[in-house]
Amino acid sequence: MKKLLFLLLVLSLTCYANNKPVPSKIETATIYLEGATIERIADVNLTPGEHTLIFQNLSPDIVEQSIQISGLNKATIVSLQYEVNYLEKAAVSTNYTRLETKLKNLLFEKNLLESQLSGLDEETRLLENNRKVRTETATISLEAMKELAAYYRTRTSEIEKEKFELVSMLEDTLKQIEALKKEKFKLEDVRKEKRGEITLKLTSGVALSTKLQIKYNIAVAGWFPSYDIKATEVGAPLDISYKANIYQQSGTNWDGIKVILSTGDPQTNNEKPDLTPKYLNFGHGRKSVSHPTTADVYKYNPTIRSVVGTVTDESGLPIPGVTILEKGTHNTTTSDFDGNYQIQVNGGRALLYSYASFHTLSLPIYSNTINAMMVPDVQRLNEVVIVGQGKPNGYAISEGKIYTQEDAIVKLLSGKVAGVQVTGTGGASGAGTNFIIRSKSSIHGDNQPLFIVDGVPFTTSGNYYGGGNSVTSSRFLDIDPNEIENVEILKGLSASTLYGQQGRNGVVLITTKNGKGIENVIGNYKEAGITSTSFEIKNKHSIVSNADMTVLEIDAFQLDAKFQHYTSPEINENVFLTASTDSWEKYDILAGDANIYFKGTYAGKTFINPSITTDTLEISLGIDPALVVKRIESNNYKSKSFLGTNKMVTHNFNILVKNNKQTTVNLTIEDRIPVSQNKEIKVLDVLTGNSTFNEDTGILVWNLQLKANATEQKTFGYTVKYPKNEQINL
Repeated sequence: MKKLLFLLLVLSLTCYANNKPVPSKIETATIYLEGATIERIADVNLTPGEHTLIFQNLSPDIVEQSIQISGLNKATIVSLQYEVNYLEKAAVSTNYTRLETKLKNLLFEKNLLESQLSGLDEETRLLENNRKVRTETATISLEAMKELAAYYRTRTSEIEKEKFELVSMLEDTLKQIEALKKEKFKLEDVRKEKRGEITLKLTSGVALSTKLQIKYNIAVAGWFPSYDIKATEVGAPLDISYKANIYQQSGTNWDGIKVILSTGDPQTNNEKPDLTPKYLNFGHGRKSVSHPTTADVYKYNPTIRSVVGTVTDESGLPIPGVTILEKGTHNTTTSDFDGNYQIQVNGGRALLYSYASFHTLSLPIYSNTINAMMVPDVQRLNEVVIVGQGKPNGYAISEGKIYTQEDAIVKLLSGKVAGVQVTGTGGASGAGTNFIIRSKSSIHGDNQPLFIVDGVPFTTSGNYYGGGNSVTSSRFLDIDPNEIENVEILKGLSASTLYGQQGRNGVVLITTKNGKGIENVIGNYKEAGITSTSFEIKNKHSIVSNADMTVLEIDAFQLDAKFQHYTSPEINENVFLTASTDSWEKYDILAGDANIYFKGTYAGKTFINPSITTDTLEISLGIDPALVVKRIESNNYKSKSFLGTNKMVTHNFNILVKNNKQTTVNLTIEDRIPVSQNKEIKVLDVLTGNSTFNEDTGILVWNLQLKANATEQKTFGYTVKYPKNEQINL
């Protein structure tokens, strides 16, 4: 019996010895624009037989399919498993512990100050009550009353002084608490509350010592570029500092590791497209609507907290009323009359731009300034909308009374909205459905409301609809009614104020439960190139797992540049200094923000965009206040006349520019003459001065050499003829 117990003990110890945690450390991190590949090493001594090795305290966000094991020597893998341990927690840093202790002390001090203030308030109430009791229940001599009044006055004054000092101390303490909380947040990482584990079973026929390499991918890391551009003098080369801003939130600090930066993105779909024949035939159902996937030029920047920009069409004209949605949130804004917008970022990674009859545009939040160009969806403008089954007599939702119809849109609105009439236009497959907000019917038939699903607009009219990538009306009608959180109707002034002409027939605001209703309908796909460049950083670095950025310099170089001043006074009455270079391609730079320094002084920010298709990269170096420009309409006068059924409007402009510098500058001035897109609108009597004029675009260009302290004037004008009963956007 004793021998049996001894044998069992030996076997259990052997199993325990063969099933053990193995320490490992990170040696290299290859960081992509989004994501990273981590390489760990572990020294392992194996005896003959089977062994279970457990690698602990790993990121809980490891992509399991990416795990690779090498350095096995003569050992063989039996099995490999990855799981998340919710009980194990990573150790916090010394700095975090210090901040936590300091915060606890400040919170105790805050409570103490609040208690003292509360005590003084209570004393004030007691003094007041005691004064009332004495004066109302006892006869007090004049002398005693004076003494009593003096005491109350003195003590009340002392209390107010003490309260003032305590409130001041409390405000200071609260500020310190808030600052500490922000610092503590930067060091926090929720992934430290759970840890990843890789369990590796190996078998070996011989005893061996080996160095295992464990490689895996994580998504909670990345880097984005930024630049410092220094110009010492006009005409001198630009000094460029190319920097990488690295972030990682794996829950594990990377201490003294080798860093490799890659311009690749392992999350990109690298499968080449397969172009198949396109066959035409008659039939019912959805139309095939598609447009090419765009190249993935910009990458998410987690430091951005607010974004401003302008939304334009392909011709550069601003688009008012565009809905800008922060993806994954309910946070939206709209562009104003000039196409400008501003939005605070609440943790989303991309912005979705949508407007009826335009392709929806999705851009990652890559900069504080994001200008968006939207492309018209011509097919939507001409497409006949196919909708769900209707019935000959139609059904309606009116005055809160609901008549059942099989169309999903009726289910969507059923019981939620009064004052919306829904009628079928026929019983055959593909028959239409009309939606009319009460009091908004139109004899012209163009009476369909605008639908906004989670901030994305589109209509159900037969003439057009918009707001999504190839969204058909029937797909909109297929939205699951159970996913609807709320439906709201806007009419009249409130609808047209928020959504302009598109909201003239009313607006139906639909909010889905997960805030991604439009994405449930359309789905977005991207495809980008598979080539990349890697930068191996010379020295080893430590990168902490928190909300902070680690900034490393990738490269430093000089670029020969041609300096030019530029102004477009109709848009902005400032003169900008630009530098253009054609030698940038060899440095593998990416799109990113840049800090500008001119003659040793910080001059602001610009954005470098190397994704252009020209050979020259133009960099804006900011406003030059020594050059002044004014655009003035001649005599502040618009000439108007009527000729039969037409109206004639004449505009003449003077552009005045002065160089207050002591040196000659090269200055480009651009302005424009409107271009007609309607045969009934004529642009006549065009005066271009001595500019270079492009008749197709209407752009006027003057290239000047403006001498020191010199002033020049440029003049242009035009006349527009159009039907007097129409209005145009002059």
